Amino acid sequence: MLFSEPGYTLIAGTETFMSGAVAEGIDAARAQFGRYARAMKKRWPHLQGIATAYPPEHRAWSHPSDVTPGTATARLMSLLSAFAQGTCTAADFADGWWEARRAAHSQGERTSGDLADLLDRVFMVLEDYTPDPELREPGDLTDSGLRERIRHLVASA
Repeated sequence: MLFSEPGYTLIAGTETFMSGAVAEGIDAARAQFGRYARAMKKRWPHLQGIATAYPPEHRAWSHPSDVTPGTATARLMSLLSAFAQGTCTAADFADGWWEARRAAHSQGERTSGDLADLLDRVFMVLEDYTPDPELREPGDLTDSGLRERIRHLVASA
């Protein structure tokens, strides 16, 4: 941890330490610091130089067409499309979604605006779905219920 001037503290460490210290991810923290530096430029003008020296590695995508091909977020979008079109089973969609979402987070991929809202809504819908019919509880989504909700989200996005 380094505190060389007022207005910020620089931290570094192992991947395990950083994931605990910066739970939202390093890229998200860097982006947030950039916004903070802009907001505080009159009080601490030196922060802008620090924010410039440590920018996020990924920009935040706000629309599906902005997403860089080959990324985990691109995989999320591909799964959404395939499932909504009926070319992917509900269980494959759910399994692939959780795997790609974890990968997007671990790789520091960020979304914002409408795209972030869509991905968050899909997350919430999947919270109500259990792939194994024998483990479903009353009120859990069925495969067809999941597809219906996802199609609605995709159509309204």
